[in-house]
Amino acid sequence: MRFSVRPARAFLPGILLLLAAAPVLGGGGLERALFKDIPATDPTREVIQAVLGSPFFSMRGGFAAKEWAGGGYGEAWERARRYFPNNTYFVRPGTYFMTHGFGPDGRLFMEVHESAYLTLCVENRRTFTAGSIVGEYGRMLGAADGREAAAFREKTGRLEPLFRDETAHRSLRKALGEALYLRLLEELREENYHMLAGGLMHEGMHAGMDDALVARIQAEFKSGGRSVQWDEMRAFMAEMGCHGPFCKWAEGDIAASWSKVKDLLGELEALRKRPRLRPGPDERRFEKTRAKAWVFAALVRLRMREVWQSARRMRGLLESFRKDYIKAEPPAEVDDLLTKLARDTAGFVAAAGVAIQKSELALRFLEEILDQWSEWAAGRRPFPPPVTDSNDVAKRTKNIAWPDPPADGPGALMKRAESEIAKLGLDKPLPG
Repeated sequence: MRFSVRPARAFLPGILLLLAAAPVLGGGGLERALFKDIPATDPTREVIQAVLGSPFFSMRGGFAAKEWAGGGYGEAWERARRYFPNNTYFVRPGTYFMTHGFGPDGRLFMEVHESAYLTLCVENRRTFTAGSIVGEYGRMLGAADGREAAAFREKTGRLEPLFRDETAHRSLRKALGEALYLRLLEELREENYHMLAGGLMHEGMHAGMDDALVARIQAEFKSGGRSVQWDEMRAFMAEMGCHGPFCKWAEGDIAASWSKVKDLLGELEALRKRPRLRPGPDERRFEKTRAKAWVFAALVRLRMREVWQSARRMRGLLESFRKDYIKAEPPAEVDDLLTKLARDTAGFVAAAGVAIQKSELALRFLEEILDQWSEWAAGRRPFPPPVTDSNDVAKRTKNIAWPDPPADGPGALMKRAESEIAKLGLDKPLPG
C-alpha cells in the first residue's frame, strides 16, 4: 500500500535511540529497523503490538463471524500478526502509511512508516495514562507551540481544567468511579487504532502472495497486459471493507453515549426540587453527575473524529486505487462496481459530515446547559436551566441521521480479485 492520508494536528514523537543509530539508506536520511530490534518498551512498538493484540482486529467486533472467516479477513490478520516483529520494519521519515516488499529470499516483509496516524497513537499512549496525564498536559501548556495543548482541550472538553493539577485530577477520578475513569483514558489512548488496524489488514492480504508470481502480474499490469492489478484491488478493498463495520460500531457507541447523557440529565432534574443545593451529599451528587455527562460528551466527540477519519480514508483509498491500479477499459463488471462504490462512498462522506456537524451543535448545547447548572449550583444563577432544555438535547440527538457506510461494494470487488488471483495461481501462502 503506497498511500498516506495525514490527519490534522500531527505532533512528532520522541526520537528512537535505536533508529538514531540505524544505518541511513540511500543518503537521504531514511532510517529503517526491524521491530524485533527496537526495545519492547519503545512506544511505537508498543502501539503496533497493542493494535495487533486488541479487539481492533475485527474492528471492535463489527465483522460478522462468517464474514471475518469467509472473507479472508481472519487469515490476513493472522499473517500480519505472524510477521510482527521479526519481518516488519519501522521506517522514518515516512513516505507511505504502510507498504511491503520481498527480500532476496523471496519472503515478504512489511513496513510501518512514520505517519500522522501512528504519531497520534504514540502521543496519546504517552498522555492518557493515570500516572502521566497531569504532567503531560503541564508540559503541553508550557510549550511554545500551543498545538498540543489545544488538541488536548478539544479532546477533553469541559473536563480540561481537572487535568491541570493532581488535586483536581484525584477529585475527577473519585467522582467518575474507577471503571468510567479508566474507560475514558483507555478510549482516548486508543484513538485511531482502527486506522492502523486497517493498514495492517491491507498488508496482511499481501502477505499471502508469492513473490515471483506477484512480480509477474505487476509487470503485466505495467506493460498494459492487464487493466487491473488484482492483488492491489483485493488489499485496497479489504482495508476499505474494514472501515464500514467500524463506522457502524462507532455510530452505535455514539447513540449509547447520548442515552447515558439523557439519563444523567434526568438525575440533575431531581436536584431542582430545592432552591439551592444542600452542602455535602447534594453537592457531591451534582459534581459526579456533571462529570459523567462531560465524559460521555468527550466520548461522542472521540467517535465523531474516528468516523470522520474512516470516511476520509475510504474515499482516499478508492481514489488512490483507481488512479494507480486501474488502466483504460477494465472489465465492465469491475468498472460498474467501482463507479457505484465511488458514488456510495461520496454520499457516505457527505452525510457523515452533516451528522458530525449536527452532533457538534448538540454537544455545544449540552455544554451550555451543564454550564447553567454549574452557575446555579455555585449560587450565581437563581434557577437551573428549564427542563425543556434537557428534553431538547434528546430531541436534537434523535433527529441526527447517521448514514450507513458502503457495505457490498468492497466485498464484491474482493471476491472478483480473488477469483482472478486464483486463476493465475497467485494465492500461495508463504511459510511462517
